[in-house]
Amino acid sequence: MPLSAGLAVWLVLAATDAGVAPRFDWDVPKLLADARVGSGRIDVSGLPLDMHVVRSGWKANELAIHYARRFIEAGFFIPPDQKPFPGSSLRRLTAFDPVTMQSYTLIFYAEEDGTTTVVLGAADLGHRRAAGLERFPAPVLPGARAATVFELEAARALSFTTAASESELASFYRQTLIGAGWRERAPGSYVRAGRQLRVMVKREGPAGPLAVVVLEDADRGEPAK
Repeated sequence: MPLSAGLAVWLVLAATDAGVAPRFDWDVPKLLADARVGSGRIDVSGLPLDMHVVRSGWKANELAIHYARRFIEAGFFIPPDQKPFPGSSLRRLTAFDPVTMQSYTLIFYAEEDGTTTVVLGAADLGHRRAAGLERFPAPVLPGARAATVFELEAARALSFTTAASESELASFYRQTLIGAGWRERAPGSYVRAGRQLRVMVKREGPAGPLAVVVLEDADRGEPAK
């Protein structure tokens, strides 16, 4: 599937309002490919998620209409103001099952060949637990907003937005992480005791805030850039 790795990261991080429930089966029309994100449930700020990236032979508009009808038939609530995926023009459809407290989101990516790649997310809102920001090995930049921790197999990530500059962000993490015993291997990359932290940044619009992801996983020994 041609979704870039960078786009996939941001789709996963934005999935806190996504969803699947025991009462609902995705049953993708004209399914061409199906890849589950992780080998089990993802945990985003204590919210259990189940996510798939699929490819359908149907067009994005056809799929959106199909699932909107299925949600309505199932008695789910569909918010009237369905905005595109944050920071993009990608169409998004979200619904909520008030009986099981499950939330469902689809994000549509139209391919040039007329097929559609779709991110399917299932959130178990009834079993959300505390996020545990204090257990993440890197601190949150002071003044940051919407701080979130998610877990995926052997990796964890901290995400937030900030009005600080990239240089201020880099200086904060260089000072705090080195002071905590991490070694800077390359700009934005730190290692300690077989683990690594990578600070990734994306600007939300020309004058928007910085969207920051701090990824913690196994140190694979990548050479310094």
